[in-house]
Amino acid sequence: MNLLHDIPLTTDDFKNVNCIIEVPKDTSTKYQYDDKLELFELTDCLVSSLKYPINYGFIPQTVTSGPSWIAPNRKYPLDVLVFNHDAIDRGSLVRCRILGVLEFEDSGSIDNKILAVPSWSPSDKYSKLEDIEEAHLKIYKHFFRICKLAHSSNTQVGEWQNSREALDVIRESHQRWQFKINSELARATK
Repeated sequence: MNLLHDIPLTTDDFKNVNCIIEVPKDTSTKYQYDDKLELFELTDCLVSSLKYPINYGFIPQTVTSGPSWIAPNRKYPLDVLVFNHDAIDRGSLVRCRILGVLEFEDSGSIDNKILAVPSWSPSDKYSKLEDIEEAHLKIYKHFFRICKLAHSSNTQVGEWQNSREALDVIRESHQRWQFKINSELARATK
């Protein structure tokens, strides 16, 4: 099963969005799902004692521009940060509620980070971006700014936006994925 192409984006009209975990919280090794090989490739080891402060992964059936220092001109799925008190294992499928998006640009490519919580998280406690402590939001912004310093990339970390903005980003990324898939099918049938 291809985790990028075979897992649906949503099964309940965006009440929840499917997410795949690549990097569990509190780890320092960066893995990235390779949809051609259908496996998780080790792409980076963080410097010093730096660790991912949140579960990190991607949203299936989405396409966005990715960081050019990994592979120029390659398209990547939309990044997701899954807020959970415990680490979630690599390769896990997690149905999530969307809370917001961190505007992010890496070497001229838009590389936004969607913030979500697992669907089992109490909705009365986590229903909007403001429900996440401000200290956590600052840590996540600072973490991504520091991570990019090691690669000498020109990174612009913007501001957090609400769930409506995040869902717009997800829908646009899904449309790009559909266009990419349809283009590949058209080329294959010629």
